[in-house]
This record gives sequence, structure tokens and C-alpha cells, in this order.
Amino acid sequence: MIAIRFLIPALLVFALAGSGPAAETKTTESAALAVLASEAGVHEKARACQQLAVVGGSAAVPALAELLDHEPLADYARSGLEAIQDPAAGEALRKALPRLKGRLLAGAVNSLGVRRDTAAVPALQKLALNPQSGVASEALASLGMIGTSEAAKTLHKVLTDGPADLRIPAAHAALVAAAQLAKDGNLAAARILLDRVVRTLPPGLLPSAAQRQAAALRTSPAPAVPK
Repeated sequence: MIAIRFLIPALLVFALAGSGPAAETKTTESAALAVLASEAGVHEKARACQQLAVVGGSAAVPALAELLDHEPLADYARSGLEAIQDPAAGEALRKALPRLKGRLLAGAVNSLGVRRDTAAVPALQKLALNPQSGVASEALASLGMIGTSEAAKTLHKVLTDGPADLRIPAAHAALVAAAQLAKDGNLAAARILLDRVVRTLPPGLLPSAAQRQAAALRTSPAPAVPK
């Protein structure tokens, strides 16, 4: 009997744990997904997408991905995927790129940049280097936000021999990428990119803050080499 009395409180703890924040999140996610699957109006479905941006996980990804090319819910769905930490959300955005056009494509490209989705770099490089894509500037900006050495190669290429109308977007993206590269400890790549920005654009075309950033990164001491 004594063992049973000690066991009952433990069972109550486990039962109550199931009704905590995690359970509430799951309930909210399920309710939001039910709204998206229903005949609810645009306002209700938009609100459901906003809720999924807060509580959604991998289970929410397919429903949101299906709305990426549906106006007027596409922006809400994209924002939901942008906020979901699960890698499936980034994969859904990447897979949607071939079927999206115009503003909706630009939005998905931007979301991949915000997520710093390194797996999207090859697709973004193709869009950035294709004048017919219609989203070259947006792709450059996202490559800048991702800020890896591979992403920086495309920015450097556009600054070196890309179309004249993309030089300024590439320069601004390069400044963002250089800051990220420096933050990640890759000062050599950051300096190469900044040097190309300075060589490509006259000082008058760069904001003063960007010039100060460039000067600071170009003169930063190299990191010590581990022994």
C-alpha cells in the first residue's frame, strides 16, 4: 500500500505534464491546421497562418507550402514557413521556387535569405545570374543574408562582370555578406569581397555607414592561427 501511495503523485505529475505548454502548442497548431483545411474565409485562414508562424512545426509545413502560390494567402503562408525552425520549412520554400512567379517568387527568395538557408544557395545563384528570372536583385540580397563563402562567390562575380544594373544591389548584398563572413571568423573572404565593392563602386554611391563598415573590416586584424 505504501508503494502505491508514492506511485500516485508520480502518475499525477506525468499526467499534468501532458497538459502543459507543449500540449497547448500542439492543440493550437492542430486548430490552425483545421482552419486551413476548412471552408473558412480569407481572414480566418490568414490568422491561422500567423498562429502557425508561432506554434507550427513540421506538421504545419505541407499546409503552408500549398498556399505559396495562392493569393491572397501566399504572403501569410510564406511568413509562417519563414518562422518555423524545422528544416522541412526551408525545403518547402526551395521546392516551391520553380512554380512561383513575380512577386510570389521574390517573397520566397527573400524568406530563404531570412532563414539563412545554405541549401538554397545553388538555386539562388541561378536566379541571381539569370536576367530573365525577374528576381535577380532579390536573389543577390538573399545570398548576402546567407553570407557563406559560396554565396559570396556569386556576389563577387556580379560585381566583377555582371550587368551594370545589378552592381549596386550586389554591392549592398556584399556588405551584408562581408559582415556575416567576418562574424563567422572568415576575415580573409570578407576583405576580398569588400575590396571588390570598393573597386567596383565609387565612394559616392556607397552610404557613409557602409563606407565605415568597409573600412573597419578591411583594417581588422587577422584572427590568430591556432597552434
